[in-house]
Amino acid sequence: MSCRGSSTTERKRKMTTMTTMTTTTTTATAARARAALSATLLLALATVGCIGVSRPRVKASSKASAGSPPISATVLARAGVKVCAGGLTRPADDGDLDDFEDRNNQLTPLSGRDGYWWTKKDDKGSTVEPKVLGPSPGGAGGSSRAMHVWGHTASGEGAWGAGVGVNLSTHGPYDAERYAGISFKAKIGADSTRNVRFKIGDINTHQDGGVCKFCWNHFGKDLELTTEWQEYKILFANVKQEEGWGSPRPPAVLPGKLISIDWSIGTGLTYDLWIDDITFLDCQ
Repeated sequence: MSCRGSSTTERKRKMTTMTTMTTTTTTATAARARAALSATLLLALATVGCIGVSRPRVKASSKASAGSPPISATVLARAGVKVCAGGLTRPADDGDLDDFEDRNNQLTPLSGRDGYWWTKKDDKGSTVEPKVLGPSPGGAGGSSRAMHVWGHTASGEGAWGAGVGVNLSTHGPYDAERYAGISFKAKIGADSTRNVRFKIGDINTHQDGGVCKFCWNHFGKDLELTTEWQEYKILFANVKQEEGWGSPRPPAVLPGKLISIDWSIGTGLTYDLWIDDITFLDCQ
């Protein structure tokens, strides 16, 4: 390592002088003391560099810190993404996905949707409850039922977490191009992580689509939930894949070829998640 204000040659010359001084001392005791001082100075320069000169800092990736740019209108149009003026939306007339009031594990059978709810977890120690999935008492806005899952996620090698989700159709990819996005209500328990990622699986990211080489990096959005019921609106125009993995990495989700939606919890967390009143959105 080079240091400002002194070259390696200069430092060696100074150390040689110090070493020579120790050999010309008239007493053995003084010689040993000076030799020890010389060795200490050499070791200090070799290990910590010059006093007052700091090592260069590693600069964080500008891509990671700045975030990815918005998806262009041209790309969205090619993907079949419906964009609403000013981002203004409303519940679609036929958009009801599930409010859980029917107390079963199937989506509301409407507009060709007939998928079933499921849970997921890694095999590295993550847990998900209840063992038998079904709507639980205590829905949003005073309704009687909601979907409720809880558990812990592992943090060891190979762990990826847990979650709950639903396939939109039992007959292959679902065409949702007439919609602009999805809304739902959600909350967490008092001791739960706030961090949940909402994911939308299409034929490019879901294994069942037969396209992806490295699957499961669905388009989605990271959320911070609260202990009170809140409504969350996720527009197809705004969802993105996670950085750094997955193949392929298309520029936008394909609403015309959707397979699933899910709420995912990362590793090393305790979670207590409630979901209700899920619906497709249309433009106002």
